[in-house]
Order: sequence, then structure tokens, then C-alpha cells
Amino acid sequence: MKLALYQRQVPTPASSNGKLNGKLMPPTLAQITDEAPRALLNVIAAAVDPLEIAASLETCGYSNAVVKARFKYPDVFSLAQQLYTEAHFKGAAAANPKTYRLGDTSDLGRGLVFATPTLMFASAAVALHAWLSWWTMPLALICGWAFGQVVAYTGFSRQSRNEPTGSTVMWGLLAAFTCCLSLGVVGDLTLGGRLYGVLAAVVACVFMTASAELIARSEERLIGVMLLPGALGSLIYITRVPFVLPARTAAALAAVSVIAVVIAALWNLPKRWWRVPALTATERPAVLRYFINGMFCGLFVALFIVLEPARIKGHAWPAAAVYPMICSLGIMEWQLRSMRARARHALLRHYTLQGFVWAARRALFRSTLLYVVALAVMTALVQMLAYAKGTSIPASLTIAGTVLAVAFFLALAVASCGRIDWALRAWAAGLCVLGAWDLYTQVIVAHSVVIHGVVFGTVPAFCVAISVVVIILAVAAQRIIADPVSYG
Repeated sequence: MKLALYQRQVPTPASSNGKLNGKLMPPTLAQITDEAPRALLNVIAAAVDPLEIAASLETCGYSNAVVKARFKYPDVFSLAQQLYTEAHFKGAAAANPKTYRLGDTSDLGRGLVFATPTLMFASAAVALHAWLSWWTMPLALICGWAFGQVVAYTGFSRQSRNEPTGSTVMWGLLAAFTCCLSLGVVGDLTLGGRLYGVLAAVVACVFMTASAELIARSEERLIGVMLLPGALGSLIYITRVPFVLPARTAAALAAVSVIAVVIAALWNLPKRWWRVPALTATERPAVLRYFINGMFCGLFVALFIVLEPARIKGHAWPAAAVYPMICSLGIMEWQLRSMRARARHALLRHYTLQGFVWAARRALFRSTLLYVVALAVMTALVQMLAYAKGTSIPASLTIAGTVLAVAFFLALAVASCGRIDWALRAWAAGLCVLGAWDLYTQVIVAHSVVIHGVVFGTVPAFCVAISVVVIILAVAAQRIIADPVSYG
């Protein structure tokens, strides 16, 4: 589709000589053309309302006093009206508007890359179950997700400014390693465990942080190739098809994948990599917000994983109820990209704000509905596989996993529009609800789930808390996606 573009005909100062198309220009336009900066002339040429010209006049230093003294007009608005009247429209060459790609099968490939580490973590949980404490994977998820968000945000921020790769990933990996190791040692001393569990948490945390850097560089294919040995080894180890793979071999293949990803993330370090990355005044609060968002995401997934063994008393796959969400990551990426593309196209296609609002909200509803349907199919398949293995996933956990997946979808939709603050508010509200329920059950009912002496909310409490998150995000998303400023 081509759009016919029009602009006002204002000559450049160097070529005007007081004439427009061979005719003498009106005195006001001729005077402003000779002395005004080019930026102001561009505004006059493209303005669709005199107020645009008035705002630019004031920005360029043409106050009411200057306008009265130099152009003999009572104020800036009178001069803007005169310039708007004198500068005529002329036709310009048609141009193709920018198009935005809808989601396609390439997004399914990206989702597969995101889901592969979960397979490796599941294999590690099965192989190292005797050495891993209950808090090992939650610690890795919280730290890895938080530092991964920071590295990914700074990477995308560099790309938007066309800056080279900095040392953020190096400092991010060091911070993730130090934080996870310190918290792991504290957990080992206070909650019990073994050193192998701490090392496993550190390795998983470092891997998630390094993967975030490669994702920021759009090198998902490289991640996929490097994860192939660990993914194949984990799959064969868990399914025991076509042969039984020793645990040490599976662990070695996973270690090869992790080391390769870390090396690739550090490959393009600058010469002075030891310098602390410089963050602008606007980036510092954004980095903190993404760090907190990563902690919330990791915490809720960790709570869900910890709740499942307590609910089913360990007689099932490790965190099997979260598999549908992991398997549907590609579809989530597909629908998020399609939603934003449809909203951007609606912004170009509709000439009224109300028409754009309805189109944008339809895009949000359509993508959310399609994702929920795909998630239901994934849940049914995982349940069938669980039955084939002689076990089942309780309905309460299935509902909790589905609601958690929808919460992540809406949180990403809100964050992709630049409103990460609403995601933080929603996660914080859900955590407050979970804490209030847990306090109520401890003090009044004394009916919480206890795992190794640590009290957690029950599965119904988790469902209620995540439902609160979904409601807040749904209300925020339908407002944010209908705001044209969200697509700047």
C-alpha cells in the first residue's frame, strides 16, 4: 500500500532570494525563510495545524517579544497562523509506509531455543536429585532471570543507539556468579544441602545470563546449535530412547553446551572489558526495573515448581505442570509479534483515534485467545504423556500453570509497549496477595504446605495470586496497547 505524502512548499534559505516558484513571496514568509533554522522550515513545510508552527517558533527562540519587535505581530500564534496561510501545499512522491512482520514459524524456532534449557534443567534435576536441595532451582531461576533481564535490556538499548557491544555481559556474569554463589552458600548453611547443589545453581544462573546477551544480539540460531548436544543428551537421558544414557555422559554434554554459550557471549568483548559499563541517567532506573521484574518472574515460577512436589508428594515428573507454558513459548513469541504488528498497521490505517483503539484492542484479544487455545492443546498433550508414564498432573496445578502462562503473556505485551512499571505493579500485587493468604493460613488456619521447614502458600492461594496479576495486566494491557504513544 502506498501513501500519498504532501508537504508545504517552503524554499531553502540559500535558494529563495525572496521568490517562490518565480513569484515574490509574502513578506512574512520571505523574512522567516531568510533567518530561520532549517528545522523550523521543515515544520512549516509539514504542519497540519498552526499550533505546530507556534510551538516550533517558541522552541527556536521566537517569543512574543521577539515576534512583536521583528515581525510586527501581536503574538506567536498570530505569526504561526500567517505562516500557515502563506506556505502552500504541494504534492510529493508517494512513499511506502513501514511494514511490520507478523509472527511466523521463525518465532516457533525461537521458542524452541528458549524451551531447550528447561529440558536440560529437568535432566539435571533427575540426574542430581540426590545432591540438589529443594531451593537449588528456585535460586538459579530468580538470580538468572534477574541478571538476564539486565543484560538483555542493556543489549537492546545499545542496539537502539547503534553502539558496539560493551562490557555489560562480563559484569553481569560476574555479578550473577557472585550473587548466586553467596546466596547458595547461605542457603546451604541455613536450609541444608550439598555443595553440588550450589554449583548447579551457579551454573544455571550463569547460563541464563549469558543466553540473554546472545538473545539481545539476535543470535538465537547460534544458541540453538550450541544447545544441541545438551538437549539431545537430556532428551535421551529422560526418555531412555533409543538407549540408556549414563548420567555422567548427559551431564558432560550439558556442560559442553553451557560452556559454549558462555564463550559465545564473551566473544565480542571490548579491549578494555574491565571498565564498568557507563549507564545514562535514564538507563539506571530502567535497569533496576528490569532487574526487579526478572526477580518477580523467577520467583513466581520457582514458587510454582516448589509447590508441585508438595501437592503431589513427589510422585510425578519434576515440575511437569509448567511444561505446557515452556512448550508454548514459541507460540507466545508468535502471537506477541503479531499483536504489535497488527496494532502498528492499525495506527497507519485508521484516521480516527476511536478506530485505532478498537483495532488495537481486537489485536490484543485475538492474540491472547489464540495463545490460550494453543496453551490448552499443549496442556492436554502433556497430560496425555503423563498418563502414558503412569502418573497424572492434578487439575489445580494445571489451572495454576495455565493462569501463570497467561500472566507472562500479558506481562510481555505490556513490557513490549515500554510500560514495564505496570508489570512490576501486577507482580507486586500478586505477591502481596500470596503473602496475605500465607499469613492467614499460618496464624488462623495453620494449614499451609510445609517443605523442609519452610512455609509456602497452598496451590489455591497461588491461583488466586496469579489471577490478581492477570486481572491487573489485562486492564493495563487494553489501555496501553490502545495508546498511540506506545508505538514510538
